Amino acid sequence: MKFVSQVVAALSHLPGVVVAMVVGATDGLIVETSGIKGGGAAEEADPRKHTAALAAYLYSKATRAADAARLGTPAFMRLEAELGHICIVGARDVVLVTIVTPDANLGRVRLEMMNAARGSL
Repeated sequence: MKFVSQVVAALSHLPGVVVAMVVGATDGLIVETSGIKGGGAAEEADPRKHTAALAAYLYSKATRAADAARLGTPAFMRLEAELGHICIVGARDVVLVTIVTPDANLGRVRLEMMNAARGSL
């Protein structure tokens, strides 16, 4: 579990990352999470639980769709919204999830998430 904590800590320190989490792929429960950067309203309405569950659900549905299309396992998913992005990477029985600001360096976030997933969480 120490490695999981290190992954979350490393991802949470990337510029633009608001929250980093490791989530159970099948149940959507949070295994490890960072604090929420930015304070204020974000702390009042904690997005982590709902985001974790929905990210795991979306990843499972995307995996089914990719299998049906004979594309293999999804490598990286990004949901783009008005106020930021949710990035998801599968790693065996967990998924890495980050919530990032619109100005975040998505290439760097993607690279770090992919490297962490390859490190066999």
